[in-house]
Amino acid sequence: RLEATRCVAPIGALYTPLKKLPPSCSPPTALQYDPVRCSTATCHAVLNPYCQVDYRSKLWVCPFCLTRNHFPPHYAENMSETNLPAELIPQYATCEYELPSVPAHGPPAFLFVVDACAHAEELAELADSLQQALNVLPEDSLVGLITYGTNIQVH
Repeated sequence: RLEATRCVAPIGALYTPLKKLPPSCSPPTALQYDPVRCSTATCHAVLNPYCQVDYRSKLWVCPFCLTRNHFPPHYAENMSETNLPAELIPQYATCEYELPSVPAHGPPAFLFVVDACAHAEELAELADSLQQALNVLPEDSLVGLITYGTNIQVH
């Protein structure tokens, strides 16, 4: 935990909705169960290949807050260094979950957040990329755009 408070580099993520990945980068199908999450009330990170795992005591260490977490019984009884769940396979840094516990609530929503302080040619390329992304979204999608620079604007 002390190590987590000394982290000077900001933690970030890049997420590209609907991006097609090579088959070697993720499980062949969506995982049909809820993800295993960190037990810390303020963290809730998901089990991933960057977690440290103790196979004897069936514990995993969250790479964000360094909390030691117990595996659920259905993971612990079948897991070993040679029999890993999909989330811990090093090549599978991206896993898609189909959450059985969350009912569908309408169409998917996509929110694009854009830094408008870039150079004109970068903004033109970004506009082209956004248009390409919009063309592959499902037709019933809800789309939002937030731009920020000197001011923040919600479109």
